[in-house]
Amino acid sequence: MAKPRRTRDRQDYYYWKAKEKGYRSRAAFKLIQINKKFNLIKSGYKVLDLGASPGGWSQVATELGAEVVAIDINPMPPMDGVTIIRGDITKEETIKAVRDLKIEFDAVISDASPKLTGKWTIDHLLSIDLAKASFEFAKLFLRRGGNFLVKVFQGEEIESFYREVAPKFRFKKFHSPQASRKRSSEVYFIGKGFRKDDQR
Repeated sequence: MAKPRRTRDRQDYYYWKAKEKGYRSRAAFKLIQINKKFNLIKSGYKVLDLGASPGGWSQVATELGAEVVAIDINPMPPMDGVTIIRGDITKEETIKAVRDLKIEFDAVISDASPKLTGKWTIDHLLSIDLAKASFEFAKLFLRRGGNFLVKVFQGEEIESFYREVAPKFRFKKFHSPQASRKRSSEVYFIGKGFRKDDQR
């Protein structure tokens, strides 16, 4: 019988390390590791963090010296240096809320996850939908030459997703950071050097 998630988390190295360091989630270490390797976020950057709650990635981005706009359908406690928008990234009104800020972002990052059903194929397809929604934000609000990071669950549609997003970036690859759980099917698409269309 599988152990409850809470029990598994409490046996998890990064769970305890997040508690020790004051991060809101163990996911903070995924961004730390990814950024160390790929240098997606720098001091002075404007970063759009999608699926941000409870705020681990926003914490890391602000520690790196970025100004952050964080979006999540769930509430997120306030954080210095972070503008929080409560909204669904698949909805037009959330796009409008970001457009009203009139910010061109240096990096768009998304650790958004669907509400899991426990059915692998369904969860994979739901994650693809969220990754595509995140890509829409990148196309709208990422500056030319900017960086994009998005989580997706592995499955039959992942290559199709890659073919859709890869042409928009100079550098592109999938990557799995050490902090991802060994049993997890998650992988991160990394795109650098955004090829922005002339029209928004």
